[in-house]
Amino acid sequence: MKFPFLTFILFLFANSGFAQDFIVKNNDDVIRGTVKGTDYFSVYISANDEADVILPAKDVKNFFWNGNSFVSKGFANGKNFEYRFVKLIEMGTVNLYSFGGGTLVPAVKEKKVKFRPSVGIGTGTGGFGGMGMGGGISIGGGRSAAPERPAGAPVIRYFIEKPGAGPLQEVPMKAITDEDKKANVKSILLQKLGDNAGLKAKVESSTDFNSREVIEWVKEYNATKK
Repeated sequence: MKFPFLTFILFLFANSGFAQDFIVKNNDDVIRGTVKGTDYFSVYISANDEADVILPAKDVKNFFWNGNSFVSKGFANGKNFEYRFVKLIEMGTVNLYSFGGGTLVPAVKEKKVKFRPSVGIGTGTGGFGGMGMGGGISIGGGRSAAPERPAGAPVIRYFIEKPGAGPLQEVPMKAITDEDKKANVKSILLQKLGDNAGLKAKVESSTDFNSREVIEWVKEYNATKK
């Protein structure tokens, strides 16, 4: 399994009851303290519970916050290349991530750095094989005096990858009614999980493809690879 060692360590901390938040920078320095939030552009931490530090995703490998692990990934934004955080849902032979779900950073008083992500992600299946992402994904980098608040329910996007077996791809799993999109999701899941006969049968017979179902399939698949 090809996966960054530090991300593996991060995952172990997340499942070991280790309570303190921390950030692993690109130079492998570790900042411990209390993470106060993230807008998926940056992470905001009270270092050693004293000094406030705001780090952009491009300077961070990963961080652990409130029982969850977040990994920095590269996204193509037009001609530019930008880094954003994704939440680690499952890790193993197949990795599953989520992106978004509402602005998590509180308004930062008396600071010049404010957050407001502007995110638009299409339902294409282009991926970023370790680096840039395609498939109709665009992320705007606007900033304002207050976080952006979603008008309705938070939008969460899911991404799946099987390192060494193709690029990371978006799996649009919410409210799928279009038959072509269902076929597309089924094709992606069969590419990643189809070498397990039992899971192949489950994917082929499914008509829902909701996030809970897919997460359970990835867990089951990874359990067979241990």
